[in-house]
Amino acid sequence: MAGLAGEHGTPLYVYDGELIRERCKAFKGAFSGLPAQIRCLYAIKANTNLAILRIIRDEGFGADIVSSGELDAAISAGFDPDMMMYTSNSKSLADMEAAIEAGVHMTVGNMTELEYFKKAGGERIAFRVNPDVDAKTHPKISTSLAGSKFGLHFSEGIAFEAARDAVQMGLKVAGIHCHIGSNVKDMSGFLQAAEKMVLFAEKLKEELDIMLDFIDLGGGLGVPHEGEKVVPVEEFGAAYGPVIEDAVARLGYEPQFWFEPGRYLVAEAGVLLAKVNSVKKTPTKSFVNADAGFNDLIRPAMYDAYHHIRVLGKSGEDAVYDIAGNLCESGDILGKGRMLPKVSAGDIIAVENAGAYGFSMASNYNSMPFPAEVLVRGERADVIRDRQSIQELYLRQRMPDDL
Repeated sequence: MAGLAGEHGTPLYVYDGELIRERCKAFKGAFSGLPAQIRCLYAIKANTNLAILRIIRDEGFGADIVSSGELDAAISAGFDPDMMMYTSNSKSLADMEAAIEAGVHMTVGNMTELEYFKKAGGERIAFRVNPDVDAKTHPKISTSLAGSKFGLHFSEGIAFEAARDAVQMGLKVAGIHCHIGSNVKDMSGFLQAAEKMVLFAEKLKEELDIMLDFIDLGGGLGVPHEGEKVVPVEEFGAAYGPVIEDAVARLGYEPQFWFEPGRYLVAEAGVLLAKVNSVKKTPTKSFVNADAGFNDLIRPAMYDAYHHIRVLGKSGEDAVYDIAGNLCESGDILGKGRMLPKVSAGDIIAVENAGAYGFSMASNYNSMPFPAEVLVRGERADVIRDRQSIQELYLRQRMPDDL
């Protein structure tokens, strides 16, 4: 991997294509034998590189999208529109028109969006609902609490009244969708949400004569960091077996059940490589100053996320360091209090579990160009995104003549 850093420079994202395929197969395999049809959609906001999207599409996944840009990316990667779901919380009329024209499924999460959907010529609607479930994850990635911006709440009959309005507008209510959060480590929240979704589906059938085509239970399965215990994917899938069997019996019909993994498929397949510019000792601690910062990987700064960091070509635990980024921000720390072998300028560090919400959340803050991306498959390594040049930072800026 150090050879890739030497050949392509740093910062550099490197992805293991074979591991992504393995995770796709493992996730789909976890639902084998369940008593209903299962559809798996990749939450492409986790990593939107077209080469990675193509791998996941080839493994039989659809796409969960949240913007017109992601809609275009999914179409460019060859996803079947019928295997795509548009789920964002704030869609414009233009967003809806583009999605309806493309033929993708779409949720609405408020009454204005319902009106937009009808105006845009939509016919088959799905509702993003909020079952008020604590996913026990970081507050910034909890999406189904009572105070969340996402979904039509079950409480006070809000979601039910939206479905009633849709029927009165002549729309087909095809599905319901929820998502409780990201990087969820245990099953309790998932199963609690599933039970509430089935209860709502029962209410829709009994009171509005609505028989759903699908119930989308979202995604959010986490990956382990530094000894954390995370429910294995096999247990994740198997745990839904009794829930789905009971749901089909209670509903008296068999909707499809959809799931939307993102992080699970790509996080552990990606690393961010960075070069050590310098090592600095202060009266209280030692810093490793890397040539990557939160412009390249914002998760430690934004979510207090832990990413294992290692020094390529070195072993042992000789000293404790804070791994500092190269941005002019005190919060630009990639890792705190890490026991590492003695680090020297010129070393290459690898920040692990960076395949999800790494490049996709990158920015040009401090006028830093975007890094390159490389896809590794066995002995083959292909550049799947060129490094942005400094000159490209200013391509779309304009200087008025009279300044």
